[in-house]
Amino acid sequence: MTAATTPLDVLLVEDDEDDYVITRALLDKAQTIECDLDWVTTYEEGRDAILTDAYDACLVDYRLGSGSGLDLLEEVNARGGVDAPIILLTGQGDLEVDLSAMAAGAADYLSKDEIDAPLLERSIRYAVERKHAEQRIREQAQLLDEARDAILAYDLDGEIVYWNKGAERLTGWSEDEILGERTHSCLYDPDQEDKLQQCHETMMEEGEWVGELRMRTAADEERVVESRWTLVRDTAGGAKQGLVINTDITERKRLESQFLRSQRMESIGRLVGGIAHDLGNLLMPITLGVKVLRRRLNTSDEKTERTLSMIQQSASRGADMVEQVLAFARGVEGERVALDLGAIVAEVENITDETFPDDVGVEVHVPEDLRPVVGDATQIQQVLMNLCVNARDAMPDGGTLTIEARTVTFSPAEAERNIDAEPGDYVQVRVQDTGTGMPDEVADKIFEPFFSTKEEGEGTGLGLSTAYSIVKSHDGFIDVESEEGVGTVFRVHLPVAEEDEASEAPDRPTDAAPMETRGGECVLVVDDEEFIRETAQQTLENEGYTVGTAASASEALEWVEARDGAVDAVITDLRMPEMDGLALIRALHAQYPAVPIVAVSGLADGRTEEAMNAGAHTFLAKPITAEKLQEALREALHSADSPAA
Repeated sequence: MTAATTPLDVLLVEDDEDDYVITRALLDKAQTIECDLDWVTTYEEGRDAILTDAYDACLVDYRLGSGSGLDLLEEVNARGGVDAPIILLTGQGDLEVDLSAMAAGAADYLSKDEIDAPLLERSIRYAVERKHAEQRIREQAQLLDEARDAILAYDLDGEIVYWNKGAERLTGWSEDEILGERTHSCLYDPDQEDKLQQCHETMMEEGEWVGELRMRTAADEERVVESRWTLVRDTAGGAKQGLVINTDITERKRLESQFLRSQRMESIGRLVGGIAHDLGNLLMPITLGVKVLRRRLNTSDEKTERTLSMIQQSASRGADMVEQVLAFARGVEGERVALDLGAIVAEVENITDETFPDDVGVEVHVPEDLRPVVGDATQIQQVLMNLCVNARDAMPDGGTLTIEARTVTFSPAEAERNIDAEPGDYVQVRVQDTGTGMPDEVADKIFEPFFSTKEEGEGTGLGLSTAYSIVKSHDGFIDVESEEGVGTVFRVHLPVAEEDEASEAPDRPTDAAPMETRGGECVLVVDDEEFIRETAQQTLENEGYTVGTAASASEALEWVEARDGAVDAVITDLRMPEMDGLALIRALHAQYPAVPIVAVSGLADGRTEEAMNAGAHTFLAKPITAEKLQEALREALHSADSPAA
C-alpha cells in the first residue's frame, strides 16, 4: 500500500460489536488497500445506508435479527440496485446459502470462521476492481451504442453474441430478437452466400476482410454497407469471435450512381450533339433539294412524284429524329407561363381513356389546391403522354395505370439526396404501372437516347430521352423505380411557380401581319459546306431572292465590304473553322447594325442565346427544310423593316 492510495469507503452491517471490532482490526492489517469503515447494526439501517450508494464496498452479516443479509441483498436489488459490491458474511459455511447469495448478485460469500486479513483484503479488492471493470465495460458499451456504425460480433458457429444500438438502428432488429441468431441467415441476401463464405475464410486466414455487402433490414429493405470483419483472438492466440463493423453507404452509393448517370448523360449529349450536327448537314441538301427538283422536273410523272415524295418523307423523318436528339443534347426551348398541372393531367386522362385498351385501368388523383408550375403546356403534356404510353406497353396483359400529382417540399437535407434537386417546393407527378418492371441495369439507362427495351422497329428510343430533356429544361428532374414482375413508377418534379412570376405567354408575332418579301432582296449564305451553300442558294433563288455565297467568315466580310454593306440579310452557320459564326455576327453587327442576320447551327451547345446576344435576329436549327429557311429569312427581314421601339 502506498501513500497515494485513495481510501475505500466500506460499510459494515453487523449486529455483533465483537465482530465489528474483529473486522476493523483485520482491515487495519491490509497491505494493498486502505479502508474507512462505517458501522450500522440493524437491517433497516443497513438497507438505508446501502441505498445511498455512497460506499465502495459493503460487508453484510447473514443474520440481522429482523431479516437476513440475503433478504437485504434482494430488497436492495428490487429497489434498483447499487454500484457498490456486496459481500455476505456468515458464522459458518453453507453451500446452499453461498449459491443463493451468488444468484442474488453478491460479489462474494465469506465464512467468519475462515476470514483472516489477507482473505478479507483480497475479497474487497477483487470485488471493487471487478465492479470498476464492469463499469468501464458498460461505459464502453454505451460509447459503442452511440456509434453510428452497426457493430456486431459472432462466435465461430456463426451465432450473434453482441449487437449495438447502431446495428439496431440500421437493421430494425433489436438485441433481444437477434442474439443467438445466425448472421448469414437473417442479415444478408441469400445470393451472397458464396461471398460471405469468402469473407469469413479471408478473415480467418488474414485476420481481416474489408469490402461492400448488401444487408437486409427487418422490413426487408436492402442497405449497402461498407463492412470490416476482424478476427478476435483469445489470450492463447486462438480464434474466438468475428467482429463486424458495418457503415451504411446506401445514400452515398445512390448519389454516386446519380452522379455517374448525370456525367454519362452529359457525355452522351455531347457525342450525339456532334453526330446530329453532321447528320443535319447531310440532310439539308436533301430537304432543300426536293423543292428545287420539283420545280425542275416534270412532277406530273407519277413515278417521279412518288420518288420525290419518298425522299422528302424519309428526309423529314430523319430531320425529326435529329431534332429529337438535339432536343436531348441542348435542351428544349419553349414558352414559360404559369400552368395548372391538374388541367394537363385531365387532358392526358381523356386521351388515355379514348385510346388505351379496356384492360388497362387508369386512376387519376389530383388535389384541387395543387400549386401551379412555370413551363410549356405542350411539352409537359408530351412528357406525361410518353410516360403513360410506356406504362401501357409495359402491361401487355392489362393492369392499372396511376397518375398522381401533389406538392412536395425538399428540405436542404432531402435535396442533398438528389444531385438534380434544389431545396424548395415542387409539384410531383407520379406515373405508376403494374407491368413487367425492369432490372436495375435497364432502369439506369432508359433516359439515354436510342436505348429501348422494345422490339426492333417498335420505337426509336428517343421518347424518354426527350422527356428527360424537357423536364431538365424546366429546372426539374425525373427519377424512376422499378421491380421486375411488380411494375414501374416515374416521378416528375417541377418547381412551383412563385407568386410574382408572369402568368402570360411572351408576345409573339401574330398571323394578322404576314411577313411577305419585297422581291429581289440580296441575301448572303455563309457555310463551309459547299453542298449546303448550293442547295440554300438554289432554294432562295427559286423564291426570287438574289443570293451570294461565302465559304468562310473572312470571305463573307470581304463580300459585304466590297458592296459597302448593300445586302438585305445574312444567313450564317455558327460552326466554321478559323473565324466562327459568332465572331462574324459580332463583326457584321458592329459595322452594319441594320443588316438582319439568321444564325444557323446543328450543334447541341446551347449557343442560341449567345448568337442572339451577338446581334442575330433569329436562330435556325439544322437540319432545315425550304419552308423553315424561307420563314426564318422573312422573320429576319420583317424585324429589320419594323420601326425601332
